[in-house]
Amino acid sequence: MKKFVPQFQGSPWADGMHVLHAYLLPDLATNRELAQLIAASRESMRPYPISLLSDDRPHATIEMVADTSSDNIAMNDRTALIYALHKHLTDATPFHVMAGSPIANKAGALLDLSPDGPLEDLRGRVQDAFRETRGPEVIQHDGGRHHMSLGYSWGTADSDILQSALRRITPSHAVFRVDRVHLLDVQFREHAHEGRDTGWEISWNPVASLPLAPRGAAAH
Repeated sequence: MKKFVPQFQGSPWADGMHVLHAYLLPDLATNRELAQLIAASRESMRPYPISLLSDDRPHATIEMVADTSSDNIAMNDRTALIYALHKHLTDATPFHVMAGSPIANKAGALLDLSPDGPLEDLRGRVQDAFRETRGPEVIQHDGGRHHMSLGYSWGTADSDILQSALRRITPSHAVFRVDRVHLLDVQFREHAHEGRDTGWEISWNPVASLPLAPRGAAAH
């Protein structure tokens, strides 16, 4: 494990920069099993140099608006982006995702997400909406495997030992329902930790909540 550094356009994130993202935000208040899995993962992570995400911060990235920072996106352009997302998600069906097992990686810890099919379909719809309004340069990476972030490392540590602790968690999986996509204005700031170490912490402001529901069906 080494210090996590967020990336934008292939370079380190500028401290304090805001960028629009499409996220999944599970509601831990209504999903006891997922809340318990995350809480158990946090206990295993506490001895390590990882900034733990609070209950309102676990998230899964669907896509990033990567052509520019959000301060360069005017209100009418944001409105067009929201309209395009509504259009491309209007016949998307809500689905369930399996979160787990928890995994230690070079940047902290996460929950693996499956199955791939509905998550990839959702990512494709969001990407189509982004490209429709922002052009081809809006997508600048392959997205990687779907996961839910639990915390970001601010120092170095042996992730093998953490992974062994995470593997002892049982149950190691929880299901949550995906019925909307959140468009958020995401910021990373670098903060001081122990000694001279600094780490990156995430925050965001909501822009829009886009429900998934086939035409003629009500979202629940």
